Amino acid sequence: MISDFIQKYNLPNFRIKQFNQAFYHDLIENWEDFFTWPKDLREKLKQEIPFSTLEIARSLTSAKKDTMKILFKVKRLDKYIESVLMHFADGRNTLCISCMVGCPVGCKFCATGKLGFGGNLTSQEMIDQIMYFLRLLKKENQKLSNIVFMGMGEPLLNLDNVWETMQIISHPEKLAMSMRKITVSTSGYIPQFKELVERGYRGRVAVSLHFPTQEMREKYMPVAKIYQLSNLVKALEEFVELTNKRVSFEYVMIKDLNDRQEDARALVKLFHTRLIHFNLIPYNPIKGENFQRSSREQIEKFGEILQQNGIPYSVRLTMGDDIGAACGQLAGEK
Repeated sequence: MISDFIQKYNLPNFRIKQFNQAFYHDLIENWEDFFTWPKDLREKLKQEIPFSTLEIARSLTSAKKDTMKILFKVKRLDKYIESVLMHFADGRNTLCISCMVGCPVGCKFCATGKLGFGGNLTSQEMIDQIMYFLRLLKKENQKLSNIVFMGMGEPLLNLDNVWETMQIISHPEKLAMSMRKITVSTSGYIPQFKELVERGYRGRVAVSLHFPTQEMREKYMPVAKIYQLSNLVKALEEFVELTNKRVSFEYVMIKDLNDRQEDARALVKLFHTRLIHFNLIPYNPIKGENFQRSSREQIEKFGEILQQNGIPYSVRLTMGDDIGAACGQLAGEK
């Protein structure tokens, strides 16, 4: 939007630099604070471009104060999305942003998937999620450590807008964050993943795997009916070979469904590369489903089998489940 404004009024290049400095680095909170532009230009900007494409509908903070969830209203669509900021004990601040309203993938154990698809977000709507939290962290003298495209939606089904967002995140005159601090999550859209890599993406990849066999994935994750697990594994191993970067696998632990020791052994047989890591995620309950969380003991037994066979794992720290902000719980509810 700002590029169109600059072009419309034939503004010199230094105005662009001033805008980038004020908006992305100084983190101004409204156009009135944009003092490096003259008042008449600020007034035109105010009249023609909204400061944010989003409105704050609700803010929730977990009891432990380590997680904040914001319900945003997307003005263009008159619909709602959620974003989550997580404060870790080691000082990291990780932001989980949405790329869609709802999600078209329809995984049976995910609250977002039950919403269906409500529309793709533009790059500006994704950036405005980030900017809100950057301004918030600035007031606390903190910075953002990582950005994950792991909120509402499947990032690879909104690839053009997600890619444009990444360019703003990594642009040296804008947010100036390394691609290494970006994580893209996917449930397994192989052609789009390959296109992302071909475009030059070298950030982190997190794959929502969740089940060790093609049959189980097909039953609970509709994407598996289109893209076979064996082909997904092959594409990921090609990525590892090309980039020498580790791939993370998200694996939600559901009692008596995918948490058995034979499931762990099936995962061991699946992978030829060892430059991988498993995030074992205790299942977070959602409305309308009877899935239950695996016991801590069962999760540890599962992880030990992976570890004994050279596959590192960690157990995801459950954060924000008391405010519906944990993995799989985002539902855009007012």
